[in-house]
Amino acid sequence: MERNPPVNYPSQSSASGHYVHLVAGCWADGGGLSELVAAIALAQAQLGHRVSLLFLGGQAEHPLVEDCRKAGVRVRVFRRSMPHMLYFSWELFRGLTAELRGAKHLYLYSCWTFPVWWGAHCAQTLGVPYSVSPQGCLDPVRRAYGRVRKLLAWYCFDRRLLSRAAWLHATAQSEAGWMREALGTACPPIREIPNGVDGALFDSVPAQPRTRTVLYLGRLHPLKGIDLLLEAWEKIAPSPAWELVIAGPSDGYELPETAKVRRLPPCYGAGKVRLLKSAAIFILPTRSENFGIVVAEALWCRTPVICTKGAPWEILGEYWTEISADALAIALKSLMALTPEAREAQFKARFDEAAEVYNWQTIARQLLP
Repeated sequence: MERNPPVNYPSQSSASGHYVHLVAGCWADGGGLSELVAAIALAQAQLGHRVSLLFLGGQAEHPLVEDCRKAGVRVRVFRRSMPHMLYFSWELFRGLTAELRGAKHLYLYSCWTFPVWWGAHCAQTLGVPYSVSPQGCLDPVRRAYGRVRKLLAWYCFDRRLLSRAAWLHATAQSEAGWMREALGTACPPIREIPNGVDGALFDSVPAQPRTRTVLYLGRLHPLKGIDLLLEAWEKIAPSPAWELVIAGPSDGYELPETAKVRRLPPCYGAGKVRLLKSAAIFILPTRSENFGIVVAEALWCRTPVICTKGAPWEILGEYWTEISADALAIALKSLMALTPEAREAQFKARFDEAAEVYNWQTIARQLLP
């Protein structure tokens, strides 16, 4: 693969201390991406840096966006324009250059969208270093979903902008491998830095009485493996004392009417924390996930976790399962058979590690240029 000519970036000493974060959306129903972008911007502001958060409007903002404003982050929301499928915005097209002038670094998130393409173009024009955090977009499973459209975007835009970045952000070793496979010799330096948890919020919510609940929390999307979870639940035929709870926004997948679950709407903030702290088990049956921030959140809440190998959580040991209903059923049956004390003892080392590794303040420092 041909390497594009290098971009001559200014030294850090010649740029102001202004960090700009640009993402297509930072919305309440935007899943983990919206939350992590706002969390990084918030943490950098709390460290004393000048920070801007830019995204497109048209949907309700994620609650963390207001926390960003209170912390001094400059938030600018651009109006969306047609075609909506590309997250295009004439306001962003006309106004981004002014937002980036004098910036020390531009952070771009995800792939396949106009804000990422235009952000990289403007940054190169101004000589502003930029990094890209694909957040799982280069996973071969996800690239095969809507393959033709993504192939066109890849060869027209994404491959070039990724190869010309100052560095790429991978949340796990597996994601770094996807980057090297996709870009070959044109791959820029990669930083492996996990996503984090809002520790202050999670610690502010007191411990909750544990119920016999198996919890899934996240978007209902075909790649999330909800169908595998429902099949596994049928296989183990749990006693009526146990309940499967699925909470999150619909995004291309609807629960069948026969599903024996309790359906909850999306939960945020303290409500999400209480839900995680009251569950006996958290489960992520995903087919494809670059990180799975909700796993870190569950571990922070000292809630045992089952996760498929669609996400990079090998630290879960025997509860890091193959992507199948049978494997999920075996893990569920094993963990549900233990007493609460036995589950706590089995996961203690993983709980303790979560509080040390997945702290946003630590991660925000690692993400500085």
